[in-house]
Amino acid sequence: MPLWNEIEGQTLNGFTLRKLLRSEGRTAWFSTEEPGGAPAVISVFEALNDEDAVQARLQVAARFEHPGLLAIRRTGAGRLEDESLVYAVMEPFDQTLADVLRDRTLAPEEAREVAETLLSTLEAVEGAGLYHGHVDASGVLGVGDNIKLRSDCLTARHADSDAPALAALLYNALTGRRFSSERDALQLPAPFATLVRAGVGSSGSLAAMRRVLSGPAVTNGGAAAINPSAVAAAPGASIPAKPVEASSASRMVAQPAASPRATRKIDELESPPRKRPGITIAAVVIMAIVLVAFWYAFKRPTRHVPISGEAPSTANQPQPAPPAAVPPAASPVGDAAGTKEASETVKPAPGPAIKPAPSKVDSEAGAPVSSERSVWHVVAYTYTRQDTAEHMAAELAGKYPQLEPQVFSPNGHAPFLVTLGGGMNRQEAFARREAARAAGLPSDTYAQNFRR
Repeated sequence: MPLWNEIEGQTLNGFTLRKLLRSEGRTAWFSTEEPGGAPAVISVFEALNDEDAVQARLQVAARFEHPGLLAIRRTGAGRLEDESLVYAVMEPFDQTLADVLRDRTLAPEEAREVAETLLSTLEAVEGAGLYHGHVDASGVLGVGDNIKLRSDCLTARHADSDAPALAALLYNALTGRRFSSERDALQLPAPFATLVRAGVGSSGSLAAMRRVLSGPAVTNGGAAAINPSAVAAAPGASIPAKPVEASSASRMVAQPAASPRATRKIDELESPPRKRPGITIAAVVIMAIVLVAFWYAFKRPTRHVPISGEAPSTANQPQPAPPAAVPPAASPVGDAAGTKEASETVKPAPGPAIKPAPSKVDSEAGAPVSSERSVWHVVAYTYTRQDTAEHMAAELAGKYPQLEPQVFSPNGHAPFLVTLGGGMNRQEAFARREAARAAGLPSDTYAQNFRR
């Protein structure tokens, strides 16, 4: 299979593949025209012995229509340069949310509109027994004044939920940073701090996020209340709740303090009991005993507490046993897009070697992992057949010999990865990835850490 940008201008079943709009492994989008000349976008899939399954999935997606999904007008299959391809012709779009976020983050009212539209759309997708699986900024599309999700990725839903991806997308849209944990959401303005946390974690769901959006709008310090009239209602989106001056919880708390009449009523009905002399004497005796006990307690000399800068005395204090060496926990590895602000690995001072604790193999690195056993590879393509992967590696070697294309299998069987160079360290891998993208390889070429 040639590179996607090399088939620009060729024709697939009567559709001219004009400008390459995006590529992601075995899928690419091109601008094209309908037979009548109307502009369209064609999503092309490389068939890897699953042509019938991919076409059946696209047909199901085309039959499910929703105002918040990009409409699929037709599907089909064909061949181009002896390669089997499956395609879906979709309505055109103006821009993606990723284009916007490259220049700026969203204002709260804009993020609220995006949240309303995407949540309504995903609720309909989930209700139809489907799963989106690609809720990210590049899949959120602007079509005129409407916000829509890409639809060529819909699959049958099992136990998966799009709620965590939607929560991470909203965090990224508001901050420009990649979401990593629930603690990140605490810095967001209301209602997004609660909304994002409702979508992640073991109990995260679209239903929980809907409950947050459907409740009364509240603001935290410095956050402006959302004006619903300033938000253009997108198709399929519910109207945002109007802000209220005080929440019901605030009114409930304020009521007891504003009703002294009820307090006076109780005081009038309950006359205070008369104190007996015996009880008063016993109380005085008990207080005297307590005071004597406190006097003796505070009279006892207190242990000397060293102040800052004072050397601790070792004459009367037992020497604590040296702490046992605790292996440092491996830092989690995140998406490569989040490595711009990540700190580099700091080598420890010479000392006894400590074996790092084992951890799972993650995708691209958001922070370096202090492990001598980590090996990085730069992955350009993924195939289920070894001969197909070797064919692609040979083609790349003829065009980009400096990138050293080769086939790598992490487990000795499928999937077979077309990598650029062999195992390397993290810094070399990310440098190789950027060089590959600059040379014209797919923009989703990534670096991944494979532990040995």
